[in-house]
Amino acid sequence: MLNESNFRIQKSDLYPFWLKAPLILIGLCLLVLILSYGRFILMPLAFAALFSMLLNPVIKRLESWKLGRVISILLALTIITVLLSVVIALITVQLIQFSDSLPDIADKIKNTSYTGIHLLEGMTGISEDRLTEYIKNGLKTLFETGGEFMSSMAEATKGTLIFLSLLPIFIFFMLYYKKMYRTFIEKTFEKSHNSEIDSVIKRVQTVTQNYLVGVFIVIGIIAALNTIGLLIIGLEYAIFFAVFASFLAIIPYVGSLLGALPAVLYATLTGDSFLLPLLVILVFVTVQIFEGNFITPKIIGSKVSINPFVAVIALLIGAEIWGIAGMILFIPLIGILRVGFSQVQVLKPYGYLLGNIIDYEESDQKKD
Repeated sequence: MLNESNFRIQKSDLYPFWLKAPLILIGLCLLVLILSYGRFILMPLAFAALFSMLLNPVIKRLESWKLGRVISILLALTIITVLLSVVIALITVQLIQFSDSLPDIADKIKNTSYTGIHLLEGMTGISEDRLTEYIKNGLKTLFETGGEFMSSMAEATKGTLIFLSLLPIFIFFMLYYKKMYRTFIEKTFEKSHNSEIDSVIKRVQTVTQNYLVGVFIVIGIIAALNTIGLLIIGLEYAIFFAVFASFLAIIPYVGSLLGALPAVLYATLTGDSFLLPLLVILVFVTVQIFEGNFITPKIIGSKVSINPFVAVIALLIGAEIWGIAGMILFIPLIGILRVGFSQVQVLKPYGYLLGNIIDYEESDQKKD
């Protein structure tokens, strides 16, 4: 750990809390503004940093086979590009098929709703005509919203193409100049602290890298298990629903529930009975039990788990600032901050705040 007493500026108490608190709030507001207005450049940089950490072990292995650094980076980029292209192609095909089936789903909803109108009329006392009008208005709003979403996706295609063209360039240079960045950090401090700083950088890099690799392995396993289960029970668009749910599964406790909702809703609306949605729930519950008790503890462990409340807030903030990209990025970002803060003595309280209290209680019990 860094020895704060060696630094000229002490962590203690040059600034009282009443001054630090508003400064922190102002800094957070400025950070949000910068993230919002700089999203065009910051989003590909953030994704590039994430993929750089994930690809670093692959590049080290390739370099150990006597391949040059440039060739190793290009080969690793080729591998990740092929894998992502296959996954994106499969999801895109399912999305296109899903959009083509929307009229059939609308008819199914209408038929189901009309059969239930008489029941609702008896239970609520509202006339059949008024209930029918409410349902029609609701369906109209639903599909207008869906149409707006599809048109916004089409408008975003140009920005997506620019983003995808910048991403491999950023990844290449981040990996190629990795040592330069570490040297820069060391040069910002006095030489007497270089060994301590280098030690902290290595610890943060190792734990963060292991965390990110572990998270994506867990996501891949959950996606595969969900896909197999949903295909076995005969749910349409199983790959799309499985991959969507697997990304949300990294949110502790509530992620699997949120991820399962679209599949359960679709099964309820399109199935001929309640058996299909019950089977969908069974698949997700089984995978969640297996993931929580075996997959995540073995691959990631509990040392880098994050606070579920913080994870949900990060998901909402990410969605508000960067949309879908923010939802993907902000939870791993919280995990990275959690790891980094826990390795630096001054920042440990913040790491504690971002972490899961259950893990700290378990570690304290082991110490006792």
